[in-house]
Amino acid sequence: MNSEQNKIFASSVETVLSDPELAKKVIEAIEKGLYSIEEKAKEQKVIIKTELKDELTKELVAKDELKATEERLRTEIHKWRADTIKWMFIFWLGQIATFTGILVSVLKLMLK
Repeated sequence: MNSEQNKIFASSVETVLSDPELAKKVIEAIEKGLYSIEEKAKEQKVIIKTELKDELTKELVAKDELKATEERLRTEIHKWRADTIKWMFIFWLGQIATFTGILVSVLKLMLK
């Protein structure tokens, strides 16, 4: 509250209580309560801020771990693809050699 609001509040309390001393004590008690609430709110703000920082740090670590896992998977996939291509080449070479052998044999038999 600003000072103008404080004055209005104080005069309202004095009017309601009709005892200036009692009104002053009530106002002081309310101000102490408000101060206490403000202090607790500040403490909570610090705690929540720290918790958020910790949570964000964990998320960043998890994100980094995910990226590392993704890279490992990419490497494995590339290795697997290279290996598959190698074995496909060997397979088709064998097929061509077999087909050529059969073709040569058939041609020899037909030309005799």
